[in-house]
Amino acid sequence: MTLLLKTMLIVHIAAGFLALLAGLVPMIAKKGTRLHKLTGLLFYWCMALVCLTAVYLVFFKPSTVFLLFIAILSFYFCFTGRRILRLKKTQNRFTVTDRIAAYLALGASVAMAGLGVQAVIGWLTTGNLSIFGLLYFFFAGILFSNARYDVRLIRHPEKARDGKMEWFYGHISRMAGSYIATATAFATVNTRFLPNHHYLIDIAAWTLPGIIGGMLIGRTIRYYKEKAGGKAETPKTVMA
Repeated sequence: MTLLLKTMLIVHIAAGFLALLAGLVPMIAKKGTRLHKLTGLLFYWCMALVCLTAVYLVFFKPSTVFLLFIAILSFYFCFTGRRILRLKKTQNRFTVTDRIAAYLALGASVAMAGLGVQAVIGWLTTGNLSIFGLLYFFFAGILFSNARYDVRLIRHPEKARDGKMEWFYGHISRMAGSYIATATAFATVNTRFLPNHHYLIDIAAWTLPGIIGGMLIGRTIRYYKEKAGGKAETPKTVMA
C-alpha cells in the first residue's frame, strides 16, 4: 500500500468518524444558532472528504464500490440539504449547480441499479447471490426517487411538497438522511470485527439505522408541523 493510498484511507476514516460526531450536534442544538450552523458546516465538509476519498480508494480496491455509492448517496443528501436552505429567501432560485447535481445523482442511481442487475445475473449463472446485489436496488431506489423529485422541484418550484416551508423540512430530512447513510456505512464496515459474527448482525447493521432514523425524521417533521399549526400528517422523508 503506497503512502498516498494510506493517507487517503486515514483521511477517509477520520472524516467519516468526525462526521458521525459532529453530525449529532446540529440535531440536538437549537436550530439557527451559531453552534448549529458551525457543526452543520463541519459535518458538510467531512462528508465531502468522505465522498472524494471514496472515489480515489475505489480505483485501488474495486470491492469498495458499494461503499462508494453509499458515500455518494450520503453526500448528495448533505449537499442538497444545505443548498435547499437558499429557498428560505423567496428571491433565491435553483441554479445550474443544483441541476447538474440532480442529474449526476440520477446517473449514479442508474449505475447502482445496473450493478444490482449484474449481481442478479451472476446469481442466475453461478448460484451465488451476495446481499449487496439486493442492497444495490434498495439504495439506488432511494437515490433515484430523491434526485427525480429534485429535478421536478427545480423545474416546477411551485409544486414543492411543503410549499414555502420546503427549505425547512427539506433541510431536516436531507441532512438527517445523510447522517443515517453514514451511520449505516460505519456500522456495516465495523460489525464484521465483532466476535461470533453472524449474518443477522449484518442485516441489523444495514436496516436498523434506516428504520430508526426514518422514524425519528418523521416524528421531528410532524412535531414542527404541529407546532406551526400545520397538518399533523408526516410528509414523505428521504427514507420513505
